[in-house]
Amino acid sequence: METLLPEGFWQQMSRVPSLTFSNLLISVFVLILLHVTCKVIYNLYLSPLASYPGPKLWAISRLPWNYANMKGRVSWKIRELHDKYGPVVRIAPDELSYTTSGAWKKIYGQRTPEFDKALDGRGIAPGTMNGRRGLLTEHQDRHLRLRRAIDPAFSPKALREQENYFQDHSDNLIQKLKQRCKEGPVDMTTWFNLVAFDIVSDLAFGEPSGCVNNPDQPWIHAIVARSKAIVWFQLAVQYGFLDLLIWVTPKYVTESRNKHIAMTEAKLKARVEAKNPGKDFMSYILDNKEKLSHLELVMLSSNFIVAGSGTSAGGMAGLTYQLLRNPDKLEKLKREIRSLFKTRADMTVQAVTSCKYLRACINEGMRVYPPTPGSLPRFVPGKGEMIEGAWVPGGTAVGVNQLAAGHSEHNFKRAREFIPERWLDEYASEFQDDDRAASQPFSYGQRACIGRSMAYVEMSLTMAKLIHSFDWKLHDPEYDWWNRQGTYLVWEKIPLLVDLIPVSDMVE
Repeated sequence: METLLPEGFWQQMSRVPSLTFSNLLISVFVLILLHVTCKVIYNLYLSPLASYPGPKLWAISRLPWNYANMKGRVSWKIRELHDKYGPVVRIAPDELSYTTSGAWKKIYGQRTPEFDKALDGRGIAPGTMNGRRGLLTEHQDRHLRLRRAIDPAFSPKALREQENYFQDHSDNLIQKLKQRCKEGPVDMTTWFNLVAFDIVSDLAFGEPSGCVNNPDQPWIHAIVARSKAIVWFQLAVQYGFLDLLIWVTPKYVTESRNKHIAMTEAKLKARVEAKNPGKDFMSYILDNKEKLSHLELVMLSSNFIVAGSGTSAGGMAGLTYQLLRNPDKLEKLKREIRSLFKTRADMTVQAVTSCKYLRACINEGMRVYPPTPGSLPRFVPGKGEMIEGAWVPGGTAVGVNQLAAGHSEHNFKRAREFIPERWLDEYASEFQDDDRAASQPFSYGQRACIGRSMAYVEMSLTMAKLIHSFDWKLHDPEYDWWNRQGTYLVWEKIPLLVDLIPVSDMVE
């Protein structure tokens, strides 16, 4: 045997280091280093997205995005990147962010083939409940079925029949604020959430949640407790440790989720069994020929409560702050509302939604302070698509960042200023180059927010009554409420303290 081996073979073999634990660690480290180096070189120079502008660190790894997201600053940071690099920015090895109206139309408006929602932790996460997708995450065919089932509940006819819900709850808010403002500054962030929750709960189940009358209702606390936890779920879905995260999740977070589901199911059960219900959402959905399962009804109800209350409440809080920071705009809105309406009884839905300057203020408020400030990314279908004149390969995540789009000087003149006049026809020449279609606070396309008209009614009526009933002042003019907020898919709920002074000579 030895004669078959080269001379000195065993002598050479004796010099090879033995496989020790330290040698194994060094080998693993070298392999990892080589892998990382290859990935860095590929992402920077060989990737199909290598030519897109953006910071090098973000192109190399998703870690910078996740770090900013965990800190609640990702939307602010991406706005900063668009300011530096332009209308399209590479924000991850496999993701592009846009700010243009053309991107809205292409990414969210194209139906064949549809850009599928990214449910891998970049946006909504997790994408299922008990293994089932909901209205926000369902596949195209099933989503169309759900929309057919609920569309009648959000029709113009339904909104007219539901006016009493909006009137009763907005009146109740005014009465409670008149009592509460005597005690000192009022946190309008909280009160907007309370009234929005009451309205959408009453509309969903034919039964108000009683939040304005009792702000300590457990349901709203359960939802607020979950809002900041979303970033952990996004991270867990991305890196595949969702089951572990659920196992180690603090008890209060798990309990808040379980409470939300349990309360939703209890209210839904009571509503389905009601003998003489009013004209709420469920009256249209249950009468529809498109019958839904119990789980589908629970998931829809949960979507109504969370999304329905958050959009309008966030919009009203943002608008209130912008008006207080721009007293000339607030005075102009006061003149419109108080000259048109002598009493609150005159404030019908049709009347307040016809107020031009109020509508302009709401549009402008939603532009500068979109309720969903980030993006809801989609995946490019098939082998790829042309987006804004450039080829993007299939599988790439793409989206429009709402905060960056609304604040872009490419889209709006004096974009960082609150100027409701840009939405009025008489100022068309001054703002003729504005690309209004770049602002889509309710998203775009067949998956756009179905409650858009409802939100405008709620915001118009509530804001008109507040303007009519009170004079406002920021309690602390030095407090930078807006820039202190984190973004966790939606804005962080922090106090907006306002001094409310009742209009003493107002006729009820």
